[in-house]
Amino acid sequence: MDTKALRQKILDLAIRGKLVPQDPADEPAAVLLERIRAEKQQMVKDGKLKAKDIKNDTVIYVGEDNLHYEKFSDGTVKCIEDEIPFEIPDGWAWARLRSLLNLFITGPFGSSLHKSDYVSSGTPLINPMNIVNGRIQANPQMLVSQDTGSRLSVFKVLEGDIVIARRGEMGRCAVVESSQNGWLCGTGSFDLRVSRLIDSNYIAARIRASDSVTFLSGNSLGNTMLNLNQSILNSLLIPVPPFNEQRRVLCAISEADGLLSTLAESNTKLRTFIVDAKAKILDLAIRGKLVPQDPADEPASVLLERIRANKEEQIKAGKIKREITLIIFPEVHIRNRLMPNSYFLYRLAGSGARFQISPILNWERRLTKERIRGTIILISGALT
Repeated sequence: MDTKALRQKILDLAIRGKLVPQDPADEPAAVLLERIRAEKQQMVKDGKLKAKDIKNDTVIYVGEDNLHYEKFSDGTVKCIEDEIPFEIPDGWAWARLRSLLNLFITGPFGSSLHKSDYVSSGTPLINPMNIVNGRIQANPQMLVSQDTGSRLSVFKVLEGDIVIARRGEMGRCAVVESSQNGWLCGTGSFDLRVSRLIDSNYIAARIRASDSVTFLSGNSLGNTMLNLNQSILNSLLIPVPPFNEQRRVLCAISEADGLLSTLAESNTKLRTFIVDAKAKILDLAIRGKLVPQDPADEPASVLLERIRANKEEQIKAGKIKREITLIIFPEVHIRNRLMPNSYFLYRLAGSGARFQISPILNWERRLTKERIRGTIILISGALT
């Protein structure tokens, strides 16, 4: 079972409002978005944002003709019906990602950070390679000193920020956890600071959704490696649910992810069991313990005698050369391990110090005074 595909399907259903039921008592997303716009305007007044930071924010609404329109800060309006990727439930609303952000930072360029700046103990960097399965993992070989961290303080991330890869795999992102507060956004990453009125984990889920990845990949530049810019990411359409529903959606995703993890672990154990079972069956088979022996079967010694006679005829006829010889080992040489009477061992001729019957049997015995090395084969009299 492809649990990765199931996880993606669940995520896609979640951001379409099809994973959990809607609650009519929830505050509509349109009201939530209005509060976000008011919050950002207040931040401009307080000097926490600049006017240019919100000049490209827009409002998306449904007109009387049931089509979607986008209103810009200069008052112009544009129909964007052909950009809407799917329908959303009542109480939800569409918004551009830029309208939900309070901060958007591109990681430092190469000229600001060199490999020589890395130290054995210090502040971790968050590059695309550090984003694994939706979580941030520090690389102990990519740390910077306190002085370098202070020099690059503008790139420090805060708990709740979203760090997203801007090159390579599109949609690769993770939310900064409390233990990662103060780490540095790396060269190949973006740092997004979402309004406190939106759950950043929901936005991260939206960025990972299939249609988001398709949109970002289709609009990014680069032949050998895709490169994402701020303009493309800012224009991503976000289906915004009411805040309470965001939390319910995230809980449902988390619950489903836990179940799929358990299923994946069970599948791994099942595959291991099957491999072990096959090996055990083969082991029993070559020991003569899988099926009962039939005394009426032709003994293996007769079979091997016929094989030798056939080989002699082929040698005399010039069809093969005398390059290998079958050697029969009497049962007495098996010593403490009793084998069924109709079984014999043989090997390709040779000489040496030691031998093993096979990795499965894991059995080693001295057969002659010289000790012989070779591939030992167990032949049953029932073989025809």
